[in-house]
Amino acid sequence: MLVRRAALILRLAATLFFFAAIALIIRPVSVAELFGYAPASLTNELTWTLRLMGATLLIPALLAPLVAAFAGERGLRQAAAGMAFIAIGLGSLILFTPGRWSWGKLSCVALSYLFALLYFYALRGRGRNR
Repeated sequence: MLVRRAALILRLAATLFFFAAIALIIRPVSVAELFGYAPASLTNELTWTLRLMGATLLIPALLAPLVAAFAGERGLRQAAAGMAFIAIGLGSLILFTPGRWSWGKLSCVALSYLFALLYFYALRGRGRNR
């Protein structure tokens, strides 16, 4: 059960990372406005930094399904534990970014914390199945 839950959550997170990466690469200005940045404050450097962040997000988006498909129980446990703390860190980092509060920022924070809870839920199954 742990293997199935952790693999499903990894695949779901990879799908979300993939779409976020594509949005950051193709439309970084729209993503920045979604996060509450004023269009006048967006410089060319910030736009390219957002594109590079999108390219960086492609790494977990492509590797998480591979881990879900080919890793054993121990590898899935380690990946889920690591991703849970990364999701908490990412959500906290987004929460404290400068800029005005917007529904885009708050929904990303909520999604990050939701994925952290899902990873912890997947890890909870380990004790019952042994």
